[in-house]
This record gives sequence, C-alpha cells and structure tokens, in this order.
Amino acid sequence: MIEERQLLRDLRALGEVRAPSRVLAGVLGELQLGDEYALLDTLLGALYVAWNREGISAVMRTQTGEEFEERFRDRFGREARKAREVPCDLGDKFDLRGLSEFERAVLLKAREIPRGETRTYGWVAAQIGRPAAVRAVGSALRKNPVPVFIPCHRVVRSDGSLGEYALGGSEAKRAILEAEGVGAGALRIGRRAS
Repeated sequence: MIEERQLLRDLRALGEVRAPSRVLAGVLGELQLGDEYALLDTLLGALYVAWNREGISAVMRTQTGEEFEERFRDRFGREARKAREVPCDLGDKFDLRGLSEFERAVLLKAREIPRGETRTYGWVAAQIGRPAAVRAVGSALRKNPVPVFIPCHRVVRSDGSLGEYALGGSEAKRAILEAEGVGAGALRIGRRAS
C-alpha cells in the first residue's frame, strides 16, 4: 500500500517535469511536424522561407540562417530548423495560426488580387465587410507572415502612393509589381481598381 502511494506520487511528479526545448524540436522534426526553412533566391534577393505540414509559415529577409531562426522563434514561439532539401512545390497552403479572424480575412482577400493588378486598402476593407477598417487592413497586411506568397504588395494607398512593404520598402514593392506586369504609369496612380 505504501509502495502504491509512492508510485502514484512519482507518476504525478512526472507531469511537472519539462523537457529541454531542443528535445521537443527534435521530436517534432523526426515526426515532420515542425517548421523547416531554406534560403531561396527571388526577385527581391535571398529570402528565408519556412514551411510545415500546414503550409508556408514564414518569409523573411535576414543576414543569416541563425538570425532567421531567432526572429522566427521570437515571432511564432516555436523553433525552425534548416531543411535537408526544399520541396519541389511548396504549394499554396499557409500556416496562419496566431492571426485573428480579421487578419486572416484580410490576407485571404489580398490573395485574390490577380497578378499584374493592384487594389487599395479601402477595397480590401469593403470586400471583407469592414469598409471603415482601412487602417486595420494596413496593420493586418504588415503582419503577413508570408509576403510574396500572399501578395500584400498588390495593395496600395488610395492617394496613388505605393506604401511600405515588409521585404524592402516601397522600392521593393515597386520592383515586384513591375515584374508582375504592373506598368510604371499604373504605379504612379497607385491602383488599377479601387
């Protein structure tokens, strides 16, 4: 009876034990449940791209893989490990956990903007049923964890200016839009449709 009580106390105490974070990262990696990343060459230069079973989880410009890992951990609260190989097709699924329903709605609407076209922040706000939330749309686009893949660069200001872009400011935004076929004249106007 005394041995059984001690066994029960010992088993309960196991619930308090926390394994080092590297153990969890290793287990998730072996089970292919964690995030992997690679450095990809893009029109905007070298970008680190992370993915997991849910889809593409992050796109960032950093100087090193170690810096990417640190920024990823700070932003998402989990580890990312360097991939052994990059999948041939990263697909069109995205890991948007951690974003609010509003932020997800904004990003999914931005994803509908066709290549070679732009829309305004006001257009996005109206399309998701929140026409007065223009500034909130801009904030949601700034939180886009997967810029380029979810094309927040296709959303511009109603005054005709491009606005900022997380992967290199307005010049990078201009470059990617021009590469997609948006002419310089349209960029001065700032939109193809409002």
